[in-house]
Amino acid sequence: MDDVSADSADIAEVIALDPSLSSKLLKLANSALFRFPAQINSIPKAVGIIGGEALYNLALAETATSAFRHFSSEAINLRRFWQQSVYCGLLAKHLAKTAKIRASEQYFVMGLLHQFSELVVASKNADLAHECEIYQAGQLPWQRQERLLGFTYAQCSGLILEQWHLPEQFCYVISNVHKEVHAKDGKDIAIGQLAVRLALHMVDSRYELDVLLSPIVLKKLKLGEEDIQDVIKFTQMDAHKLLAMMNPELF
Repeated sequence: MDDVSADSADIAEVIALDPSLSSKLLKLANSALFRFPAQINSIPKAVGIIGGEALYNLALAETATSAFRHFSSEAINLRRFWQQSVYCGLLAKHLAKTAKIRASEQYFVMGLLHQFSELVVASKNADLAHECEIYQAGQLPWQRQERLLGFTYAQCSGLILEQWHLPEQFCYVISNVHKEVHAKDGKDIAIGQLAVRLALHMVDSRYELDVLLSPIVLKKLKLGEEDIQDVIKFTQMDAHKLLAMMNPELF
Protein backbone atom coordinates (compact mmCIF):
# COMPACT_ATOMS: atom_id res chain seq x y z
CA MET A 1 0.00 0.00 0.00
CA ASP A 2 2.89 2.39 0.68
CA ASP A 3 4.54 1.66 -2.69
CA VAL A 4 3.34 4.28 -5.18
CA SER A 5 4.32 2.02 -8.08
CA ALA A 6 2.01 -0.81 -6.92
CA ASP A 7 -1.25 -1.23 -8.83
CA SER A 8 -4.44 -3.15 -7.99
CA ALA A 9 -3.09 -6.36 -9.55
CA ASP A 10 -0.02 -6.22 -7.27
CA ILE A 11 -2.24 -5.76 -4.20
CA ALA A 12 -4.49 -8.66 -5.20
CA GLU A 13 -1.47 -10.90 -5.84
CA VAL A 14 -0.02 -10.25 -2.37
CA ILE A 15 -3.35 -10.89 -0.60
CA ALA A 16 -3.93 -14.07 -2.61
CA LEU A 17 -0.73 -15.55 -1.13
CA ASP A 18 -2.65 -16.02 2.14
CA PRO A 19 -5.75 -18.18 1.44
CA SER A 20 -7.10 -17.75 4.97
CA LEU A 21 -6.86 -13.96 4.80
CA SER A 22 -8.34 -13.97 1.31
CA SER A 23 -11.43 -15.90 2.38
CA LYS A 24 -11.97 -13.69 5.42
CA LEU A 25 -11.58 -10.51 3.39
CA LEU A 26 -14.10 -11.76 0.85
CA LYS A 27 -16.56 -12.40 3.69
CA LEU A 28 -16.10 -8.83 4.90
CA ALA A 29 -16.34 -7.45 1.36
CA ASN A 30 -19.71 -9.21 0.99
CA SER A 31 -20.96 -8.12 4.41
CA ALA A 32 -23.17 -5.24 5.51
CA LEU A 33 -20.10 -3.01 5.47
CA PHE A 34 -20.50 -2.51 1.71
CA ARG A 35 -23.99 -3.73 0.70
CA PHE A 36 -23.00 -4.52 -2.89
CA PRO A 37 -25.90 -5.99 -4.92
CA ALA A 38 -23.67 -8.58 -6.64
CA GLN A 39 -21.46 -11.19 -4.99
CA ILE A 40 -17.73 -10.42 -4.86
CA ASN A 41 -16.11 -13.81 -5.40
CA SER A 42 -12.42 -13.07 -5.95
CA ILE A 43 -9.70 -10.85 -4.51
CA PRO A 44 -8.94 -9.15 -7.88
CA LYS A 45 -12.65 -8.34 -8.20
CA ALA A 46 -12.71 -7.03 -4.62
CA VAL A 47 -9.72 -4.78 -5.31
CA GLY A 48 -11.30 -3.58 -8.55
CA ILE A 49 -14.66 -2.77 -6.96
CA ILE A 50 -13.84 -1.45 -3.50
CA GLY A 51 -10.24 -0.37 -4.10
CA GLY A 52 -6.89 -1.22 -2.57
CA GLU A 53 -7.22 1.22 0.35
CA ALA A 54 -10.58 -0.19 1.39
CA LEU A 55 -9.18 -3.72 1.19
CA TYR A 56 -6.22 -2.63 3.33
CA ASN A 57 -8.68 -1.40 5.95
CA LEU A 58 -10.55 -4.70 5.78
CA ALA A 59 -7.25 -6.48 6.41
CA LEU A 60 -6.81 -4.30 9.51
CA ALA A 61 -10.33 -5.23 10.62
CA GLU A 62 -9.47 -8.92 10.24
CA THR A 63 -6.25 -8.37 12.19
CA ALA A 64 -8.30 -6.69 14.92
CA THR A 65 -10.63 -9.68 15.08
CA SER A 66 -7.66 -12.04 15.48
CA ALA A 67 -6.18 -9.80 18.18
CA PHE A 68 -9.51 -9.72 20.03
CA ARG A 69 -9.56 -13.51 20.08
CA HIS A 70 -5.91 -13.76 21.15
CA PHE A 71 -6.40 -11.49 24.18
CA SER A 72 -9.90 -12.74 25.01
CA SER A 73 -10.48 -12.67 28.78
CA GLU A 74 -13.38 -13.82 30.96
CA ALA A 75 -12.53 -10.99 33.38
CA ILE A 76 -14.78 -8.68 31.39
CA ASN A 77 -18.12 -9.05 29.65
CA LEU A 78 -16.90 -10.14 26.21
CA ARG A 79 -20.32 -9.84 24.61
CA ARG A 80 -20.50 -6.19 25.71
CA PHE A 81 -16.92 -5.58 24.55
CA TRP A 82 -17.55 -6.98 21.06
CA GLN A 83 -20.86 -5.15 20.71
CA GLN A 84 -19.38 -1.84 21.84
CA SER A 85 -16.40 -2.21 19.50
CA VAL A 86 -18.42 -3.20 16.42
CA TYR A 87 -21.12 -0.61 17.14
CA CYS A 88 -18.44 2.07 17.42
CA GLY A 89 -16.85 0.99 14.14
CA LEU A 90 -20.14 0.97 12.25
CA LEU A 91 -21.25 4.25 13.81
CA ALA A 92 -17.98 5.92 12.81
CA LYS A 93 -18.34 4.58 9.26
CA HIS A 94 -21.94 5.77 8.92
CA LEU A 95 -21.11 9.16 10.46
CA ALA A 96 -18.22 9.62 8.02
CA LYS A 97 -20.52 8.81 5.09
CA THR A 98 -23.20 11.17 6.41
CA ALA A 99 -20.55 13.88 6.70
CA LYS A 100 -19.52 13.08 3.09
CA ILE A 101 -16.01 11.97 4.02
CA ARG A 102 -14.27 9.49 1.71
CA ALA A 103 -12.65 6.18 2.77
CA SER A 104 -15.27 5.52 5.44
CA GLU A 105 -13.91 1.98 5.99
CA GLN A 106 -10.95 3.60 7.79
CA TYR A 107 -13.39 5.00 10.34
CA PHE A 108 -14.85 1.54 10.87
CA VAL A 109 -11.42 0.21 11.80
CA MET A 110 -10.68 3.19 14.08
CA GLY A 111 -13.93 2.66 15.94
CA LEU A 112 -13.42 -1.09 16.11
CA LEU A 113 -9.97 -0.74 17.68
CA HIS A 114 -10.50 2.23 19.99
CA GLN A 115 -10.97 0.05 23.09
CA PHE A 116 -8.73 -2.88 22.15
CA SER A 117 -6.47 -2.26 25.17
CA GLU A 118 -9.32 -3.24 27.50
CA LEU A 119 -8.52 -6.85 26.56
CA VAL A 120 -4.80 -6.25 27.13
CA VAL A 121 -5.43 -4.80 30.60
CA ALA A 122 -7.79 -7.70 31.39
CA SER A 123 -5.08 -10.21 30.45
CA LYS A 124 -2.58 -8.48 32.77
CA ASN A 125 -4.82 -7.51 35.72
CA ALA A 126 -8.25 -9.13 35.66
CA ASP A 127 -9.46 -7.50 38.89
CA LEU A 128 -8.60 -4.00 37.72
CA ALA A 129 -10.25 -4.54 34.33
CA HIS A 130 -13.37 -5.80 36.09
CA GLU A 131 -13.42 -2.70 38.31
CA CYS A 132 -13.17 -0.47 35.25
CA GLU A 133 -16.14 -2.27 33.72
CA ILE A 134 -18.53 -1.39 36.55
CA TYR A 135 -20.36 1.35 34.68
CA GLN A 136 -22.23 4.01 36.66
CA ALA A 137 -24.66 6.50 35.16
CA GLY A 138 -23.06 9.42 36.99
CA GLN A 139 -19.55 8.61 35.73
CA LEU A 140 -18.43 8.04 32.16
CA PRO A 141 -16.43 4.81 31.66
CA TRP A 142 -13.32 6.65 30.47
CA GLN A 143 -13.46 8.86 33.58
CA ARG A 144 -13.46 5.70 35.69
CA GLN A 145 -10.56 4.28 33.68
CA GLU A 146 -8.58 7.48 34.23
CA ARG A 147 -9.20 7.30 37.97
CA LEU A 148 -8.34 3.60 38.36
CA LEU A 149 -5.60 3.19 35.74
CA GLY A 150 -4.22 6.68 35.26
CA PHE A 151 -5.10 6.52 31.55
CA THR A 152 -8.04 5.66 29.32
CA TYR A 153 -8.35 2.54 27.20
CA ALA A 154 -8.42 4.76 24.10
CA GLN A 155 -5.10 6.38 25.04
CA CYS A 156 -3.52 2.98 25.61
CA SER A 157 -4.98 1.59 22.37
CA GLY A 158 -3.54 4.53 20.45
CA LEU A 159 -0.06 3.80 21.81
CA ILE A 160 -0.36 0.09 20.98
CA LEU A 161 -1.43 0.88 17.43
CA GLU A 162 1.53 3.23 17.06
CA GLN A 163 3.76 0.25 17.86
CA TRP A 164 1.94 -1.65 15.11
CA HIS A 165 2.93 1.20 12.74
CA LEU A 166 -0.63 2.12 11.86
CA PRO A 167 -1.11 5.56 10.25
CA GLU A 168 -0.22 8.46 12.55
CA GLN A 169 -3.58 10.23 12.16
CA PHE A 170 -5.34 6.93 12.85
CA CYS A 171 -3.54 6.58 16.21
CA TYR A 172 -3.93 10.28 17.04
CA VAL A 173 -7.73 10.17 16.70
CA ILE A 174 -8.03 7.10 18.92
CA SER A 175 -5.69 8.53 21.58
CA ASN A 176 -7.61 11.82 21.74
CA VAL A 177 -11.15 10.59 21.25
CA HIS A 178 -12.25 11.46 24.80
CA LYS A 179 -10.79 14.95 24.88
CA GLU A 180 -13.02 17.99 24.56
CA VAL A 181 -13.60 18.83 20.91
CA HIS A 182 -12.92 22.44 19.93
CA ALA A 183 -14.14 24.33 16.88
CA LYS A 184 -10.61 24.31 15.41
CA ASP A 185 -10.30 20.51 15.57
CA GLY A 186 -10.77 18.38 12.45
CA LYS A 187 -13.78 16.24 11.67
CA ASP A 188 -11.87 13.02 12.44
CA ILE A 189 -11.87 13.67 16.19
CA ALA A 190 -15.52 14.74 16.12
CA ILE A 191 -16.57 11.55 14.32
CA GLY A 192 -14.52 9.40 16.70
CA GLN A 193 -15.94 11.03 19.81
CA LEU A 194 -19.53 10.91 18.58
CA ALA A 195 -19.20 7.24 17.58
CA VAL A 196 -17.72 6.29 20.97
CA ARG A 197 -20.53 8.02 22.85
CA LEU A 198 -23.31 6.63 20.68
CA ALA A 199 -21.85 3.12 21.07
CA LEU A 200 -21.87 3.57 24.86
CA HIS A 201 -25.53 4.58 24.72
CA MET A 202 -26.33 1.51 22.61
CA VAL A 203 -24.78 -0.94 25.09
CA ASP A 204 -26.02 0.86 28.22
CA SER A 205 -29.15 3.02 27.92
CA ARG A 206 -28.50 4.59 31.34
CA TYR A 207 -26.18 6.89 29.42
CA GLU A 208 -28.69 9.20 27.75
CA LEU A 209 -27.99 10.94 24.46
CA ASP A 210 -28.80 14.44 25.67
CA VAL A 211 -26.01 14.08 28.26
CA LEU A 212 -23.49 12.36 25.96
CA LEU A 213 -23.71 14.50 22.84
CA SER A 214 -21.66 17.65 22.37
CA PRO A 215 -23.35 20.55 20.52
CA ILE A 216 -19.92 21.53 19.13
CA VAL A 217 -19.48 18.05 17.61
CA LEU A 218 -22.96 18.03 16.08
CA LYS A 219 -22.44 21.50 14.63
CA LYS A 220 -19.02 20.58 13.21
CA LEU A 221 -20.49 17.53 11.45
CA LYS A 222 -23.72 19.39 10.53
CA LEU A 223 -25.86 16.67 12.09
CA GLY A 224 -29.30 16.95 13.65
CA GLU A 225 -31.29 14.65 15.94
CA GLU A 226 -32.86 12.87 12.97
CA ASP A 227 -29.42 12.14 11.49
CA ILE A 228 -28.27 10.62 14.79
CA GLN A 229 -31.33 8.37 15.01
CA ASP A 230 -30.78 7.23 11.41
CA VAL A 231 -27.13 6.39 12.09
CA ILE A 232 -28.12 4.37 15.17
CA LYS A 233 -30.81 2.54 13.17
CA PHE A 234 -28.42 1.63 10.34
CA THR A 235 -25.81 0.48 12.85
CA GLN A 236 -28.31 -1.80 14.60
CA MET A 237 -29.31 -3.28 11.24
CA ASP A 238 -25.72 -3.98 10.19
CA ALA A 239 -24.30 -5.06 13.54
CA HIS A 240 -26.27 -8.28 13.98
CA LYS A 241 -24.87 -10.03 10.90
CA LEU A 242 -21.41 -8.54 11.29
CA LEU A 243 -21.07 -9.70 14.91
CA ALA A 244 -22.24 -13.19 13.96
CA MET A 245 -19.64 -13.30 11.18
CA MET A 246 -16.75 -11.92 13.26
CA ASN A 247 -17.45 -14.00 16.38
CA PRO A 248 -19.93 -16.82 15.68
CA GLU A 249 -19.18 -18.51 19.02
CA LEU A 250 -20.43 -15.48 20.95
CA PHE A 251 -23.21 -14.30 18.63
